[in-house]
Amino acid sequence: MGRKNFIAVFFLMLVSCCYFLACKQASLYERLKNIPSAEWKSGEKLDFSIEIPDSTQSYYILVTIRHTHEYAYRNVWVKLGLQQPGTDSIAYSDFDLPLANNERWLGVGMDDVYERRIRLFGKPVRFTSTGTAKFTLQQIMRDDPLKHVLQAGIRVELANE
Repeated sequence: MGRKNFIAVFFLMLVSCCYFLACKQASLYERLKNIPSAEWKSGEKLDFSIEIPDSTQSYYILVTIRHTHEYAYRNVWVKLGLQQPGTDSIAYSDFDLPLANNERWLGVGMDDVYERRIRLFGKPVRFTSTGTAKFTLQQIMRDDPLKHVLQAGIRVELANE
């Protein structure tokens, strides 16, 4: 192989390696559920189930909220329930999720719809075992129903530590 061919092959391999290393890890799970009539009732729990393939890995848990520009608040309070694989008990945590600052909506928007993904717990989570983990998500704001929320959901990503 000539020197020019060697340099071309080396450069191609270097570019290929950089491309594959730059690819972002896809989520392990992401589901959004529609909120009927864009009015999320406080008693309406959204249920999600995910298969956890590896209990030695750490995962980020995120909540996704999709709302219109008519949403009346800068935040949303939610209650997250998590049932670890192989257990009967559910651990609940309340979260104040920021959707806007003083100037604008956070997240991404198109026309009058905005989507915000918010990482929970501040650090990656490890599940106790493999199997099915179950999540519930409900709004715990004072307004009932909470208007102009189109969808809400859960996203689980493998943490690259």
